[in-house]
Amino acid sequence: PDDRAIVKGVISLALSFSLDVVAEGVETTEQGDLLLDMGCDMAQGYGIARPMSEADLPAWAQQWEQASPWCASNH
Repeated sequence: PDDRAIVKGVISLALSFSLDVVAEGVETTEQGDLLLDMGCDMAQGYGIARPMSEADLPAWAQQWEQASPWCASNH
């Protein structure tokens, strides 16, 4: 609960200053859902993709499908 309160506070503070918020280290759909519910709609981490070379990015982006629970329209 304390960690969630800190994360929510940081997200709220950043958004109040019209800053973009990117969550780093997102590893699960559950973490992504919590972040979306807190107002953070950008993330990176193993839950989205493993590290890759710049050359591999275009092919990955073409085949990638956003996990349906993470679709912003669901939140």
